[in-house]
Amino acid sequence: MAWGYFHKKDPEFERWLEDNPGGYALNCYKTGKLHTAICKTYRVHGEMTHTRPKACSTSKRQLFEFAAQEGYDAPEHCQQCFG
Repeated sequence: MAWGYFHKKDPEFERWLEDNPGGYALNCYKTGKLHTAICKTYRVHGEMTHTRPKACSTSKRQLFEFAAQEGYDAPEHCQQCFG
């Protein structure tokens, strides 16, 4: 299972997404949102990991567990990704 946490590391985050197209990315904040690795919505906002760090995994379950450990609400699913 691939895992990564990216804060102010856009090049590394982009590389993780490219290397794990079947994975997921979680915006790390109180009411985080879960995206697929191929989602375009977070790629258009410039500095992708500066305002909101990203936790990434090939396991959706792992990201939900991470969110709970960090005290975040259960992540919402991105409507663009999961319709």
